[in-house]
Amino acid sequence: MVNKFSLIDDESDLVIGNCSDLIGLTGNCTEKIDNEVFHKITLLDFRFNDDFKMYCKKTKTYINNLYLAILNNEGNPIGSYYYYLKEPHYFHRYGFGEGLTKLELIGTLSQVASKEGLEIWEMRRSSLPKRNLWTILSKKQRIGWLEVARLHYNIIPNYPDQQNGKYDIEATNVSDSSSFFCALGEAINGPGGYYGFDLLSLKDCLCGGFGAVPPFTIYLRNGNDSSKLRVNNNDLVLEGDESFFEQLNDLLLANNVTLIRE
Repeated sequence: MVNKFSLIDDESDLVIGNCSDLIGLTGNCTEKIDNEVFHKITLLDFRFNDDFKMYCKKTKTYINNLYLAILNNEGNPIGSYYYYLKEPHYFHRYGFGEGLTKLELIGTLSQVASKEGLEIWEMRRSSLPKRNLWTILSKKQRIGWLEVARLHYNIIPNYPDQQNGKYDIEATNVSDSSSFFCALGEAINGPGGYYGFDLLSLKDCLCGGFGAVPPFTIYLRNGNDSSKLRVNNNDLVLEGDESFFEQLNDLLLANNVTLIRE
C-alpha cells in the first residue's frame, strides 16, 4: 500500500498515522449538527503510527487541531491543510486495533482544497516544479498553483530575507493577476515559489519572512509592444485588469519596491 496522506497533530507534531487516500479535502463532504455545518474527512486504509501509539501509552492523549498532509512518492510531507475537530478526540492505552481501518473525522477545514490544487499536488508528488511550468496552465489551474505554492513545505523552514534584491519577470508571460503572482513567486523564491496570491497576502510578504524585503527591484523583461504587461511612468499597465494593477502600483510604491522595464 502506498501512503499518500498523513494525519499530524498540531500540538505535538507527531504523525498520528498514514493512509492511502483521503475523501473530503475539497469540502464536498459535510455533516449538519445542531444547525451547524461541518466538514467530514474520511481517511481510507488508515494505519496508526507506532510512535503515536507508544506516546499514548505514556500519557492521556487527545487530538484537536490537525494537519492533513500530502506526501510525496518518498513518503515525505510536501504540504498540508489545517483542520480542527468539532470535539477533541481522546486516545487510551489500547483500542487502536491492528492493521488498516477507515477513520472518519468531523470538523472544519481552515481552507478547502480546490480541484485544480489537488491536480498540482499530484504533479508535486513525483518531482519538483520546473521553471515557467505555470505558464502553460489555465487561469483556474494557476490559482491552484498559487494555492499549492502557499501551502507547500519548503526545504528551508523560513525564507531568508534579502534586501536590495533584483528580480526578473518575463512580461510576455503575465496576462492577469494570477499569472503575475506566479511569476513573482518564481522570480523571488525559484520554481513553485510563493510571494503572495493577492494584494493582501503580498502586503504580508513585504513585511518579511518570505525571501525578500524592501527595498528591492523588479525588472520586467521583454515588455515590448507585443507584451500585455508594461511599465509606464513606473506604473504597471495591463489591458483588461486596470483596477488590480492600479492597487498593485500603489502598494509597491508605498513599500519602496521599484519597477524597471527593459
